[in-house]
Amino acid sequence: MNKKYEEKIRELQEKLRFLSKLVESIREGLVILDDSGRIRGANRAFSQLTGLKIEEVFGFPLKDLDLKWEGLPTFGEVLEVVREEGTWEGEVWGVHRNGSSFSSDALVSRISDDPNQKYVVLFLDTTDRRSLEASLTSLAYYDPTTDLPNRALLHEHLAGAIARARGAGLMVAVVFVDIDNFKLINDSLGHHTGDKLLKCFAKRMISFFESATMVSRFGGDEFVVVIEDVESVERIEGIVGSFVDSASIPIEVEEKQIYVTVSAGISLYPVDGSDPQTLLRNADIAMHHAKDMGKNSYRFYTEELNLKVNERFTLELRLREAIAKDEFLLYYQPQFDLRTGKVTGVEALIRWNRAGEGVLQPASFIHVAEDTDLIIPIGDWVIRKACEDGKRLLDMGFPLRVSVNISAKQLSYVDLLSLVEEAISQTSFSPSMLDLEITESALMKNKDRARTLLTELKKRGVTVSIDDFGTSYSSLNYLKYFPVDRLKIDRSFIADITSDPNDVAIATTIIAIAHNLGLKAVAEGVETEDQLTFLKLWQCDEAQGFLFSPPVSFENLLKVLKNRSIAIND
Repeated sequence: MNKKYEEKIRELQEKLRFLSKLVESIREGLVILDDSGRIRGANRAFSQLTGLKIEEVFGFPLKDLDLKWEGLPTFGEVLEVVREEGTWEGEVWGVHRNGSSFSSDALVSRISDDPNQKYVVLFLDTTDRRSLEASLTSLAYYDPTTDLPNRALLHEHLAGAIARARGAGLMVAVVFVDIDNFKLINDSLGHHTGDKLLKCFAKRMISFFESATMVSRFGGDEFVVVIEDVESVERIEGIVGSFVDSASIPIEVEEKQIYVTVSAGISLYPVDGSDPQTLLRNADIAMHHAKDMGKNSYRFYTEELNLKVNERFTLELRLREAIAKDEFLLYYQPQFDLRTGKVTGVEALIRWNRAGEGVLQPASFIHVAEDTDLIIPIGDWVIRKACEDGKRLLDMGFPLRVSVNISAKQLSYVDLLSLVEEAISQTSFSPSMLDLEITESALMKNKDRARTLLTELKKRGVTVSIDDFGTSYSSLNYLKYFPVDRLKIDRSFIADITSDPNDVAIATTIIAIAHNLGLKAVAEGVETEDQLTFLKLWQCDEAQGFLFSPPVSFENLLKVLKNRSIAIND
């Protein structure tokens, strides 16, 4: 063979090897087709994308592979576009040999301007990107715990539902559902169990609200149901009422039977609002009203509720300002030993010195503090201030027990024990002179937590009184369960103690129970000499009330204590 030709062949072979390596090294899948669309070459990236080996597809028409070409039914139509326009770009979907699906961006081009020449197809794998996009979409629109639509998707769906209802002249119902006392479940059983409960509850909601166009998780333990094509209020009332009743059926989580109740609020388009934000806010207002009315119930939204919520919101803001500006005061009501007639202690009662309105009673603001986390910093201040004033009294020659009221929310507060210890330590107040007053209902909301906490407080010398005794559970079993020192007879039983046989029976029974258990009985709300005489006759240990002294400021308390005539005469 001519030397010149041999050299030319070697050059061509070298170029082919170079091109082959180049084709194999690129990350995009590459397929070379002849003029009829049959595969005449492919690289490793194409095999990785599809799971097909080169030798398996060589010579086969590309259109015979199970690929879906964006916007066109077959690859034959893609080739027609390329022959006319020179290129085609779009997305391609297929199934890998291992059964997984894949997607890619594809570019089909002629190798030269000659329409009879070969074609090249480039595949850019987008499977991971599409998977990531799908995951991001799921995160953006679905709750990861329950797999329900989240707040963002709810807003979009509700906007569409409103538009459809406007055109059809129908109503849309928005139902705001909240699990009662869910925080207690989380605190007692753990967040892991709480999340599983939410999943089970979500499935129950989907199963029940079959007529709903959406069941979504709004956040925490709150869910929202959207019901379209509502023709009557009665229909919605029947659906929601039945759900509230059925929600009390126990849910099994990790072989535990968990009992829950729900509170629900309902708003209706177009009566209660014409946009998603307004309807959701009003349904939320109605739900909170259902909670205020005792939970385990439902309420429809009304304008009157809106006014109350606005007032409540304003009051909450002012309470936050009052904490920052230190606008609270403590008043003290003396407590007397009915045998000796001497003052043995004082009950600390909070007041709000509100600018421009004078000193406000707790009834006007404490309910908002208790329904929010504000009771924690306010309660913290009360304990510290009471210990501080108790130490001042002691230094002035008045060694008096100081009683402080503790709410249910404070009792469940994890740092309450350390808070009390810190207040005693910082003020050098004797723990044996600090008395915590806790209602029966507060104790029973979390019995185990309360018992542990009270036991630790007792170890440190702090005493405990059960406030408003007789108005709630009044169970001898729980009296044995909790380490308490005093039972305070509620003022409602003292008011008619000299005329109502029922009050006589209740008051004398409480005194007897206290004495039989080695506790002291304390009467509240004593206002007449006859009431005092009755309590002495039945050997009640202590009493407080307007007969002796109303709650007074610290300065006026000093005047009362220095006035010898305040002692009860025999």
